[in-house]
Amino acid sequence: MEDRKKLKQLQGFLIRRFFTTLLMVLAAEFFMLVFPVGFLMQFISDVFFPGLSTDGIGAMEILTLLGTILGLLLLHLVSKFLPDRFGRPVLEAFISIWEKKADMQWQGGFSYRLSGIQELFLLLLLLVIVCLLLLPIFFGGMAYVSLVTKQFRIIEEQQRERQREYEKKRNLMLSDIAHDLRTPITTIAGYTKALSDGMVPAEKKEEYLDAIQSKSKRMNELITLLFEYVKTDSEGFALQKEKQDLCETIRECVALSYQDIEDAGMELEVEIPEESIEVSIDNLQFSRTVTNLINNAIRHNEAGTCIGVFLLREDRRLLFMIADSGQRIEESVAKHLFEPFVMGDESRSSKGGSGLGLSIAKKIMELHGFSISLLQKPLPPAYKLPATYQKTFLIEIPLS
Repeated sequence: MEDRKKLKQLQGFLIRRFFTTLLMVLAAEFFMLVFPVGFLMQFISDVFFPGLSTDGIGAMEILTLLGTILGLLLLHLVSKFLPDRFGRPVLEAFISIWEKKADMQWQGGFSYRLSGIQELFLLLLLLVIVCLLLLPIFFGGMAYVSLVTKQFRIIEEQQRERQREYEKKRNLMLSDIAHDLRTPITTIAGYTKALSDGMVPAEKKEEYLDAIQSKSKRMNELITLLFEYVKTDSEGFALQKEKQDLCETIRECVALSYQDIEDAGMELEVEIPEESIEVSIDNLQFSRTVTNLINNAIRHNEAGTCIGVFLLREDRRLLFMIADSGQRIEESVAKHLFEPFVMGDESRSSKGGSGLGLSIAKKIMELHGFSISLLQKPLPPAYKLPATYQKTFLIEIPLS
């Protein structure tokens, strides 16, 4: 989504600059036609065509006259070197018709009677005029190319900077995940060693086994998240979309998370229409995203927090919100929250975040053609959320 927005901005910039340059070139061409070219055409008419007057004619008339003189001059020069058997009489007849037409257009003032020396001198003057007319186009084109090149260099530098930042965050994330995996592995290895060596009292065995299960679950969550991130970012990944009842899908996700919400000492509020709303979605990927957003609210808020799941229907879209009454996220973090390896918590070790969940959610929603954003209090009244909620993840779903 962000890349498409930047592409549109670049397209708009190039189009604006093109028309600005075009207007400047046209203005320069008009100036050239009225002044230096106009003076030279007056000189040509006085010297080579005494009966022709260019007083008071406009820019288009000057161009027409220039084209007429240049065309006839080139035809005369070609006719002198063209043998009779190759159609010289036909060419001379065509020149004669053109001269009569030009003479009529300029009210009898156009008479082409030039010697070889005059034709050569006239050709040089006309080449000077053509060069003068090409100057604005040349410099305008050079200026536009220079501006576009500069803009692309800026974009390339921004991309390199983003890539450097991406790699820095990725390396930090991999280091943190390696630490997160090493810690439970060490715990599991130590506990299993103690159990196998018979060093654990009978009354402590269940506690050790629960700890092993908990650490194994955490490792599995991290590995699954890494797999999901790599899969969604891989070439060829595509959603398997089918018509689904969105209300029922959301209810199932909430039901699966209900026990976790209760265990965390949190409250749940659900408002979903009692009707069937069919939407084309990949049910597996969409459900995973919803579940991850609910788990994210559980993980990053304190006991007593109220989590709300709302689905509102408007004329042309659905508004799906997962809100909570917990603390707001700092704006400096919130604006980068959907980028890979960015976490909303200062202490990732205490909350167990990986910095990948929300970037995966954004990717999945965009592949569906939906949008996801974070809204924080004050929340827009149009979303009709109770005042207790401090923030919400909003998914906008267009209706066909």
